[in-house]
Amino acid sequence: MRLADVERFVAIPYDEREFDCADLVVLVQRALFGRTVQLPGRRPRGVEGQAAMGELSRPYGRRTDTPQDGDLVLMVEHGQKRPGHAGVFFFLAHEGWVLHTNERNGCSVLHRVRELPDFGLRIEGYYAWA
Repeated sequence: MRLADVERFVAIPYDEREFDCADLVVLVQRALFGRTVQLPGRRPRGVEGQAAMGELSRPYGRRTDTPQDGDLVLMVEHGQKRPGHAGVFFFLAHEGWVLHTNERNGCSVLHRVRELPDFGLRIEGYYAWA
């Protein structure tokens, strides 16, 4: 994947009611990989949605230790016990990156995988799309 392909998804404003981390994952999967990901229409959003994110995401893929471009990344936020945040993995400039959005950032951002702990995030797992 080229950085130019991914950069167009950076700085999209986060909105708890209209565009959260799950919405970003759906958008990127459709636009870059031609995948249709269906999330429940009445899924919880905000803090409740974050708590449900891990369970809502699991049916879409199988766990992998060797992530590829576009794979789902489930993350655990500092102080939480279960996955509540999702992003998309990319291998750019010879290292792993995660595209994600949340209230803390205020918009979608790219973070190096190795720097996620500095932002209070721990990767729970990578999931290759089924």
